[in-house]
Amino acid sequence: MKAIILAAGKGKRMQSDLQKVMHPILGKPIVQYVAEAAKEAGFADITVVVGGEGGEEIKKGLSLCGGLSFAVQQTPLGTGDAVKAGAGSIKPDDDVIVLCGDMPLVTADFLKEMMEYKKSNPCEAVVAAVFRGEEMGDFGRVFDRGGEFVEIVEARDITDDHPATNWGNTGIYLFQGSSLLSSLEKIKNTNSQNEYYLTDVPKILREEGKTVRVFHTRADMSVFTGINTQSHLAEAVSHMRERINERHMANGVRMLDPRSAFIEPTVKIARGVTIYPNVMLEGDCEIANGATIGMCCHIVDTKIGSGTTIGPFAHLRQGTVIGENCRVGNFVEVKNATLADDVKAAHLAYIGDADVGKNVNYSCGAITANYDGKNKHRTVIGENAFIGSNANLIAPVEIGENAFIAAGSTITSDIPPYALGIARERQCIKENWTKK
Repeated sequence: MKAIILAAGKGKRMQSDLQKVMHPILGKPIVQYVAEAAKEAGFADITVVVGGEGGEEIKKGLSLCGGLSFAVQQTPLGTGDAVKAGAGSIKPDDDVIVLCGDMPLVTADFLKEMMEYKKSNPCEAVVAAVFRGEEMGDFGRVFDRGGEFVEIVEARDITDDHPATNWGNTGIYLFQGSSLLSSLEKIKNTNSQNEYYLTDVPKILREEGKTVRVFHTRADMSVFTGINTQSHLAEAVSHMRERINERHMANGVRMLDPRSAFIEPTVKIARGVTIYPNVMLEGDCEIANGATIGMCCHIVDTKIGSGTTIGPFAHLRQGTVIGENCRVGNFVEVKNATLADDVKAAHLAYIGDADVGKNVNYSCGAITANYDGKNKHRTVIGENAFIGSNANLIAPVEIGENAFIAAGSTITSDIPPYALGIARERQCIKENWTKK
C-alpha cells in the first residue's frame, strides 16, 4: 500500500517565511501528523511531494519521522501534477491513497475505514465525502447516485442547476495503482488556472466505464481541517489539544481545566497525575503516578517521579530528572539536573547542571552558578545537605552529604561531609550613622 502526501503548496496566506506544512502544532510539523496517520493505518510506502522552493526545509524538518521518501514538484501546476511527481514507485496492483499535507487532524482510524470500504466495495477509486449539514462553506461538492460517483464540483462553480447536497469533498482519494497511473496521463489543464486537477481523475475513470465509489463519512469535521491561514492553524491546535487531553483523561489523568493544558503528543503521563490550569508540557516528558503539576508550569524534556509536586509557576528545562516525593515550588527553575527522592526546593531558586542527592533542602534564593562565560560546570550536592537561603554555589563544586551551607554564602570550594560552609562578610554596625 502506498501513500502520497501533497506538501508542495507555498501557503502564501499564512503570511510567514516558514513553509506552510512545517508550521508546528504542539511540537510537530503539520505534515508529520499526516505521515504518522498513514503509517499507523498500514501504509509502509509513503512519498511526500514537496515544491522546488522550500522542499529542502520540509525534508530536513521530517528527518526524525523516518521511513519517508520525497518527490519534487518543481513548478506548481496543480494537484494532479503533484501526484504525478510522486507516482514513481506505484505498482499496478497497489492501493494508493492521496492525502493533503496540510490536514494534520486526519486519523489512522478514518484511513482504515476508507480502506475497508474499498475492500468491501471493489472499485478503481474511492472519493471520501464528509457530511457538512447545511453549511457547505468553500468545500467542493461530491455528487453520487447510490454510492456511485458522479462528479466533484468546486464551491465557486455551483449553480442553481446543481441539486442540493450536504456532502463535501475531503480531498482524500484512494485509487487502484494502474487506474491512477493511466488517468494521470489523460488529465488536461484546460481551466482558468492552467493547472492539472486530481479531481479530474475520478471523472475520467467514470467516463471510461470503471467503477468509482463515494465513501460517505460522518466523522467529526475537525478531522478534515485544512490549514491555509494562521487562524486555521490556531483552530487545528485547539482540536489537537482537545484530542490529546481527552486521551490522557480517559487513562486516569485529572485536569482541572483541560482547555488550558497544552500537552505535546510525545508526553507520557501516568494515571493519578493531577494537572492544574495553564500548564505546558513539551517534548519527551514522563510524569509518574501521583505527581501534581501546579498552575502556570512550563516543563520540557523532563522526567518526574511519583508523588512529586511541581509549581505553581515552575520551569523545568531539558535534561531534568526529578525523583519521587520531591517538591519543586513556585518560581523554581531546573535545567539539566537530577534531583533524587525527597528533595525540597520550595521557591525562588535555580538548579542548573547539578546532581542533587536524597533529602536535600534547597532554600529560597539559592542558585548554582553553572556558567563561567565560556563553559558550563556541574554542582554535586550530597544526601541530606542543607543549602541556605541566597547561597551561591560556584561550579564546579561539591557539597558533601549532611553538609550545611549558611544563608547568604558564596561557596567556591568543596565542602566536606557534615561540615558548615559559611562565606560572607562579618556584620558591622555603626551606631547613629544615619544621623550624620
